[in-house]
Amino acid sequence: MGYLEATAKVLNENGVEESTMMKTACLRYKGDFMAMMFEKEESLIIKVSPDRVNELIENGIGMEFNFTKKRFKEWVLIPLDFENDYESYIYESLDYAKTNK
Repeated sequence: MGYLEATAKVLNENGVEESTMMKTACLRYKGDFMAMMFEKEESLIIKVSPDRVNELIENGIGMEFNFTKKRFKEWVLIPLDFENDYESYIYESLDYAKTNK
């Protein structure tokens, strides 16, 4: 399931809302960033634990997000190659957001 379909589904979850960040539509859980499409890299960005970020990178699924030349330890880019799994990654980000509230 692609980003738009996954977004439509996750927006039905309590506490999830559409917002903006860096002038781009994003998903938030109770105000905290969860996920967005980063068009510049043609990738989904999700916020998950630092360990999960490292695991996704090590497994060749994710890429480091360092838009400002600084590594974001809880953010990882998931390329369009994995678009069919975007729903599960967005829900994983939602689960992470819930544990931090």
